[in-house]
Amino acid sequence: AQQAVKGLNGMVIGGLIVSATISNDSASNHSTESANSPPSGTQAQTEEKDPEPMLSGDKIIPERFAACKRVPKIPNPGVPRAYASKLNDERAIPILIEMLGELMRLQERNKGDKNARARRRLVMGLREVARGIRARKVKMVVMANNLDEYGAIDSKLQEILDMARAEDVPVIFELNKRKLGKALGKSIKVSVVGVQNSDGAQEQFKKLRKIMGLI
Repeated sequence: AQQAVKGLNGMVIGGLIVSATISNDSASNHSTESANSPPSGTQAQTEEKDPEPMLSGDKIIPERFAACKRVPKIPNPGVPRAYASKLNDERAIPILIEMLGELMRLQERNKGDKNARARRRLVMGLREVARGIRARKVKMVVMANNLDEYGAIDSKLQEILDMARAEDVPVIFELNKRKLGKALGKSIKVSVVGVQNSDGAQEQFKKLRKIMGLI
């Protein structure tokens, strides 16, 4: 390139004297690129930080459960999901609401009893119901038919359904979360209820079992 420039410099072309020089831009650009590029043979490494531990009260949640909780929750639009096979019997809902309301009333009445927890007629929540089935205390499960799609919830939901099937515990899906909460006299949504003792609503309990073809 230097020889070419030397040959062109000072030539007269079309009446004009040519002045030729070598530009340093390309060399400068090359130097800049080299400075910004990682050294040859090396690869940029990205540090992966461990996720922050999740707490339940003052206890650390095991990472296998915390990982499920970190999965974004997909709110249910309010329609029954595929896991919920309804009875499609118009008699079931009023009987179910009457049974749950009466059992909850009796349970609340005995709340001050020192043995109230051991004598609970109803247990609520995925974890409590799963524990009750495992201990063979739950005689019937009432599960909302529109639980949110969420890793931790779906995992526990399937666990309850599998255990209920293995223990021949009937599962009813007639109500959504809001209606299930209302049937219990609560202003909050309820996911699942386990019936451990039907005393006080035995008639409704038997009627539901009959509708389900269990009697």
